[in-house]
This record gives sequence, structure tokens and C-alpha cells, in this order.
Amino acid sequence: MRMKELIFKRTGVCTLVLLMSISLFSVFFIHGESNLQIHTAPERAPPPPPVVVPMTLQEVQEFIERNRYTYTVGETWLSQLSPAEFANLLRYVPPSMDLSHLSVSSDKGLPSDLQLPPAYDYRALGMVTPPKNQRNCGSCWAFAGVGMMESRVLIENGPFYDLSEENVLSCNFTGNGCSGGNDTVVINYLSKYGGSLESCAPYDGTDGTPCADCEYLRKVCGWQIIGTNLDSENPTQINTVKQALMSSGPLFVTMNASAPGFSLYTGGVFEYWVPGTVNHVVLLVGWDDSLTHSHGSGAWICKNSWGTSWGEGGYFYIAYGSANLCEYVSAFTCTRGYDYREKLYYYDDAGMQASFYSTPYNTWGAVRFVPTVSGVLERVEFWNPGTTLNYVIRIYDTRTGSGPYTFSGLLSSQSGSVSRSGYYSVELTTKPAITSGNDFIVVMQFNTPTYQWPVPFDDYAPTAGQSYVSNDGSTWENLSSLGYNWDIGIRAVVQQPVSTFTGYPGYFGTNSFFVVGNNAYCTDVLGTGKVAYGLSIGGVTENPEGRTHTILTTGEHDTGNLIPVGGPGINPIAAEFDDIFGITYE
Repeated sequence: MRMKELIFKRTGVCTLVLLMSISLFSVFFIHGESNLQIHTAPERAPPPPPVVVPMTLQEVQEFIERNRYTYTVGETWLSQLSPAEFANLLRYVPPSMDLSHLSVSSDKGLPSDLQLPPAYDYRALGMVTPPKNQRNCGSCWAFAGVGMMESRVLIENGPFYDLSEENVLSCNFTGNGCSGGNDTVVINYLSKYGGSLESCAPYDGTDGTPCADCEYLRKVCGWQIIGTNLDSENPTQINTVKQALMSSGPLFVTMNASAPGFSLYTGGVFEYWVPGTVNHVVLLVGWDDSLTHSHGSGAWICKNSWGTSWGEGGYFYIAYGSANLCEYVSAFTCTRGYDYREKLYYYDDAGMQASFYSTPYNTWGAVRFVPTVSGVLERVEFWNPGTTLNYVIRIYDTRTGSGPYTFSGLLSSQSGSVSRSGYYSVELTTKPAITSGNDFIVVMQFNTPTYQWPVPFDDYAPTAGQSYVSNDGSTWENLSSLGYNWDIGIRAVVQQPVSTFTGYPGYFGTNSFFVVGNNAYCTDVLGTGKVAYGLSIGGVTENPEGRTHTILTTGEHDTGNLIPVGGPGINPIAAEFDDIFGITYE
């Protein structure tokens, strides 16, 4: 069992500055003959705490009538909370990074041939999991993030998962819990580890819960910030959100939930037009242009985390541009089945906390890893703090020198481009062999034409001596040697071959089997047997068709006594074994 990890306080960097002025948002350091100057990106000012104005139900009804609104209100479980208790639920805490450069302005038009329907609802498509209740805990950010992953899995034709918010809350590296958080905490956890079932780590709505050791089912491999300042009635910004919703699935969106009447909402199109501070996160699942309100027509459809007794079964409608909904919008763009053969190498434990440059808009970063397993380097994963990022990835075998350094023995090289800030997983076209104990270096050129500070880093619990910076990609300086105890946000995924993989001992004698309904019959799986481990983790304790053999337990699965087989329709875990053992379907 992993206990909750310690929170590390952000620390400043002391530097010696000779004969130069210091800008407000930059830190300079000159080292030897390299003349490398490190400049850090500006940070966001801390947001003010939520302000909740106490109003009785009658006062809210009078407020609605006075403004000619049409939504309805009534007593809800939040009616019993004091203003301070209700404010404790509103704990969206924006990232420390300044994200103003990700603002989507009204002059950024969409393709002229884009056709958006007048209404769209992921609930009607069966791709939204039921609303849950965060209770008296400021964990809305975890519920919106996990709900977004559940929906993304369904969009990718995966199974219905009830994933655990508690594991995200109890196990995240920075210790975010009921006191607040954001989607960067969620994506960092789900990209490093993955989602696990609610049944393994049930939600308890309090801090201090030990981190449960659960089976991971899927990992998030893609996340994008759609934009900021999208809380607008402007059609261009509305269409930007609609397009992202259709292409990526339900979205993580912020709002001002302390708006009068929102806690008492029972139906209709909610609206509130006074600008405020965002303090809550919900999941955006659709829209309807025909719904009317005092400013015209058009409303978003959102899934809240206040239980099904609140709102319209846990959902609400809200006018476009109202209550600062969509001030910030992000999306999961990719999930991947958990692969026990894969080993993720990284030093950026807390993910992307800030960014820097040594050359504006174009700086090279590198991370050196000493692998503990042998295999093939499958993918490189990284953060992008800007918008458009043009990157070059190179894998080297050897580091020479003692500062400055050079890298040699080029093993792989490729380039590409992404268009939004976020987290990306890039499969290598040339996948070099990796040997346990033999170091390798992942080099990246970060070129962000519209953002000065292109290199992502994390300054929590740094691993000294493994991150490097260069102006030209040829000669490198160690960040720690320069006085910066930072870890650059570059990761590497190594996959172990079947011949050395020890997670599931045993082999198939033959690979043919029959599929009947929800059952897979194997001619040889360490002895004839039918396996339904996927049903077990989904909560099924009996064979659904009354056949022989018991459901495979977690212990049997882990120790390799039996191996689950079958396609995704039979067993969500089994697909990973099809490739390992060359199983084909008849």
C-alpha cells in the first residue's frame, strides 16, 4: 500500500547577478563560458477565495423574478450549509502558471466548412457516466477529471468503468485533496499511473485517506488545454468549445458556482451575468441552441458533482457566457489500456509546474535515464506549455564531458508538431533497444513560435543532475550545475519483451479458442479453462451463463495461475494478452 506522498513546498532559486538588471519574470544565471541565461515564465497571481452571499430561497426567487429569469429553485442538500461550508465545496485552484497566452480571442475563426448541429448531447449517445456527489469536500476538480476519463474511454469503444476519484485524491504527488486542485493534478496522476476502479478505492470525502494499492485499467495518453477566456456569448468562442466537445468528448470547464441561486437550482436554463471569479469545475457534455433565456437562446448541458438529488438529476443547463462557464476548458484526447510490460521513466513527479527558456521561443532540453529493465523504447511523452510546438526528438546512447556535455551515439530521430498546450505521447518511428543499467538520453527541441518560454519543468522534489539545457542542441549544461534544481518534463516509455517479462509467467500451448456469448473457451491456458477476470473486476461474481469454472480472482491474475483471454467485448483486460501471445479469433 502506498501512503499519501509528502507535499513539497515550492522553493525559489537564488542567483548571483553581475552587471545586469533583473526583469520581473526572469531569473538569469551565467555559468563558465557557456553564457546560458535561464528565464522563467510569469506565474499567475493567487485567486481570491470564493465569496458566497447568503440568500434565502425566497430572496433567490425574488431575484429570479426581478431579472426575468426562468430557471427554477428549491431546497437542496446545499441549503443546509452555511456560506463558509458551501465555499469549502468551491475549490478549483488554478495552476500556478500564467495561462493568459492560451486565451482564444474572437478573431480566431474556425474552418468555414465546419458544420455544427443545433444540439448535441453525449448522454443520448451513452457516453456519460452517472453523476456522483463530492459531499463536503472541495474535490470537484477530481470528479470532473475522472468523469472526463470515463467518458473518453466510452468514446474510444472501451467498457463502462466506474473509476475512483479517491485514488486521484489520496495518491497524487502534490497532496491535493479537499482543499482544492485542478486538471493538471489529474492528468499528471492518470498519465503516470492510470485509473482504477471505485470498488477498490471508494470515495470517502475526507483528507488523510491512505493511498489504496489498486489495479490500473487505463492510462491517459493525451490532454489539451482548449483555451482560456471562452466564457463568452461570442459565437466564435462558443463554436470553439462546441468543436472541441465534438472532437474530444466531454470537457473539463470552470465556472463561478457562487453565483446567486446556483446551489438551489432545480431546473431550466440557469443564468447570471455579473462577472466573477471561477471557483468550481463541472463536466460539459452537450449544448442546445434552442433553449431560451433573458439574453436570447442557447445553453450548455453540464454534469455536476453534487449528487442526483441536485438540479435535473445531477445535471444543469446554463446560458452561453453565463456565470463565467468555460473561462477555462481542457480535454482528454487519448487513453490507452494499461500494459504491465511498460515502464515509464520520468523525473517530473509533479508534472508541468512552470516553463523556461535559454533562447526565446526555441530551446533544447534533455533528460538522462538509467533504465532498470531491458526492452524497446516505444514512446516519448512530454508537456507543451505554449500553443503551437514544433519539436525534434532524438535518442542518444552516450553522454561525455563533465560540463559542458555532449551526447553521441544517435539511436533515433524524428520531428513533429502539435497545436495546443497539453500532454502528448509520441510513438517513435525507430524504436531503439534499451539495456538495463545502460543509460540513454532523450533530447527535445522545443520551438514555440508564439510563446517565449517553451521548456516545461517541475521544481518539486527535483532529481539533481539528470536534466540538461542547450541553445543549439550540440553543447549541453546540467540544470543542477547551473543552480536550478528542476526536472524537465520529458518522459520515456520502455516496453519489456515477452521473453523477459515476468509479470505473467506461463505460456500458451495453443492459441485457438471458441467465443460463445460472454464466454471464452481456451484449448490450453495452463490447463483447459474458461477465464472471466474482466467480469470479476467489474463486480460480477458468477458466470453469466452458468458454465463451469470460477471467476478469476485478482490474486490468480497477479500470480499468473491463469491468464485472461478474449476480446474487449468479453474482457477489458484480455486484449493486452492477444498481442503478447499472438491470439487470433475464429
